[in-house]
Amino acid sequence: MRRRFGVRLIMHELDAPAVEVADAKKTGASWYGIAFAPLPIDVHLTGEEKVLRFGDHDVVCLHTPGHTPGSISVYLNIDGKRVLFGQDIHGPFLKEFGADMTEWSASMQKLLALKADILCEGHFGVYQPAHSVTDYIERYLDEYGE
Repeated sequence: MRRRFGVRLIMHELDAPAVEVADAKKTGASWYGIAFAPLPIDVHLTGEEKVLRFGDHDVVCLHTPGHTPGSISVYLNIDGKRVLFGQDIHGPFLKEFGADMTEWSASMQKLLALKADILCEGHFGVYQPAHSVTDYIERYLDEYGE
């Protein structure tokens, strides 16, 4: 992808080292029985929030630790709608990934405060309108919350 399309890989600085050294446990490669070669990360995000500009769109990368220390959720506003990309809201929450349920719970509160109209969840589909987004996140807070 990098060579063919010129893409840059972007990760939070707290998760990037696992990918850059190909840590089979922290990347989940061992789960799937695949060899994962070290992969350099082009942009290391730091802090709580970083705004990236793509064309006419501001894309906000929000640090949402819990699933991993460097988990991020991404959102942008398009045509009056807030679209949230929330990967691994549901977990898994494993020690080898560096999961922290207290941080995760706080991260879910951050996501709820966004009042997203659409949630694109990396494993379970697209949720809309806004009340469906809220219901999805709150369901996991009820299940796993402290």
